[in-house]
Amino acid sequence: MARAIKAGLLTTELVWEMSRMYKKFETIEELKRGVYLWVLPVITLALIINSFLNNESLFDTIVNSTLIVSFSASWIMAWMNRGVRFTEYLNVLLVSLYHVLTLFEVVHNDMSKTGGSLGDFIVWMPLIIMFFFLILGTQKGFYFSIFIFMTTMAIGLVYGSKLSPEAIDSLTQFHAANIVYILVLYYTQNVFRAFSERDFFKKHAFIDSLTRVANRHQIDVWLEEKLENAEENENSFSIIFFDIDHFKKVNDIFGHKIGDCVLKELSAIVTGKLSEGDLFGRWGGEEFILITNSNGKQALEKAEHFRKLVESHHFKEAGKLTASFGVTDFQPGDNIDSLLNRADEGLYLSKNSGRNKVSMI
Repeated sequence: MARAIKAGLLTTELVWEMSRMYKKFETIEELKRGVYLWVLPVITLALIINSFLNNESLFDTIVNSTLIVSFSASWIMAWMNRGVRFTEYLNVLLVSLYHVLTLFEVVHNDMSKTGGSLGDFIVWMPLIIMFFFLILGTQKGFYFSIFIFMTTMAIGLVYGSKLSPEAIDSLTQFHAANIVYILVLYYTQNVFRAFSERDFFKKHAFIDSLTRVANRHQIDVWLEEKLENAEENENSFSIIFFDIDHFKKVNDIFGHKIGDCVLKELSAIVTGKLSEGDLFGRWGGEEFILITNSNGKQALEKAEHFRKLVESHHFKEAGKLTASFGVTDFQPGDNIDSLLNRADEGLYLSKNSGRNKVSMI
């Protein structure tokens, strides 16, 4: 039973590892392909070692050889990213036959005649069930796993009267562990999906849909955290408020689509030059805000650095543009409104003094 529990823990760990891996891939197909490229060589090597070390029957030799060839071909197809779906269903069929026929052979030739237990057979079962879920999806994987479970249970029932108490105990643990693995995988995947959907909506609730940087909601959260930290720990910070000069003319001359491209390009320029600890987002329209741990002269120099970056950049569709900046440091007793009002005053001071300037209030 301890082995079954250990295998169950392995299953849960693998599921959560796959959930972490999923964040690196944009589609489930990419995730599965990544899993195949890493896992198939390991399983194939295990089968090869098993074939050399064990005195196999003709049945074992045929099954292992078939799986080795199939898994090797599947790895090549996955590496080439061709015919992956066909190899998936072929391997589901082969693995299912291997699982059922191997159990039948063990029960028929070993347990019903000499007694004993299933031994290491149970260790691979979590991976087999996980394979069904990975290929077929949560719902179909669940139903197919139940079908295989019922098939293997039928084998146990047919030979039940011929088995020793030890063999019956081993087979009972096998089926109990089997249904536990199926339920764990089924509910874990549903829980993971629920958390993924929640994280997706939470993430997009704080991201500007056009520029993919933080939106106003996220900026408010950042400012509240910065203000609280500054009051409690005396950690000063500054905000840099800026917008594109004559942006209305860009929209009027080139159209709003080009205007949107300019905003995205500007966001990419700034994002690529942020220092550690800098927080950057779109306040609205053509207005952006940068929250930085720098203050005083350093904050002023940082704003001037970004002003020069914008000035020297050639926007793909709109050509040369400039931006005006307003900078302010945190002061004791500040709230979000007072900070933003001072930064806004600095921005308009830059606008009124000729634009393409940095002003600190």
